[in-house]
Order: sequence, then structure tokens, then C-alpha cells
Amino acid sequence: MKFKFPLQKVLDHRKIKEDLAQKDFQEALMVLTDLKNKLQEMETSIHDAHLRMGLLQKQGGAQGPALTQINDFIKNQKILIQRQIVKIQQQDKVVEDKRELLRQAAIETKIIAKFKEKKFDEYKHERESEEQKEMDEQSILRFKHIEKRGS
Repeated sequence: MKFKFPLQKVLDHRKIKEDLAQKDFQEALMVLTDLKNKLQEMETSIHDAHLRMGLLQKQGGAQGPALTQINDFIKNQKILIQRQIVKIQQQDKVVEDKRELLRQAAIETKIIAKFKEKKFDEYKHERESEEQKEMDEQSILRFKHIEKRGS
């Protein structure tokens, strides 16, 4: 007799649900990483613009329009950075929500898996006791058979 877990379909469903939650979490985390990388690029471009502005000021001369253009770029870039920070904060919340869903799915899967282990252990114990009972019965029958021969 083979072990058959009555809730195997439920366990399989929970595993699939956990896998999907893991996938969603990874995708949300990837989006967050991309947003943070974009923010880093924006900050780097501001830094580069400051360096360029410093070089232009050192050179002197008629650099007014170029400096104004750089200042406008920096001002607009700071606005974009603020918007990017808001996007990152929103994505952080999404990532945390996905992490919680993943944690819940993992807990649900683990509960069913532990229950399956428990049922399997019970099954093994039951099979061992049945086998022992059969062996005892065979020993008794042999002993009785030997006893009948001896008389």
C-alpha cells in the first residue's frame, strides 16, 4: 500500500501560489532597483553639470548663456529627482506588500508540508506495526506447526 496524502492538491496549489508570489516580489524588487539606478544617474548628471559649470566659470569670458543653461538643467533635474524619490517611496511600499504576501504564502505552504510529513510519519508507523503484527502471527503459526509435528 502506497502513501497517499489527501491534501496533495492543496499543497501543490500552495506551492504554485508561493512561486507566483516569489515571482511578483522579484519583479517589484527589480523595478525598485531600476528606479534607484535612475536616481543615481540623475544625481551623477547634476554632479557633472556642477563640475562643468565650475570649469566654465574658471575659463571666464562670455559664458553667460551656457551657465544659464546649466543652471536651468540643474534646477529641472532637481525637480525630476524629487519625482523619482516619490516613485521610489511608492515602489518601496509595493515591494513590502509583495514581501508580506510572499511570507504569508510561504507560511501556508510550510503548514501543509509539515502536516504531510506528520501524516507520512503516522503512515510509516502504522505500516511498521502492521508488518510487526504479521511477523508475530507467522512466528506463532510456525511455532504451532512445529509443536503439532513434535507431538
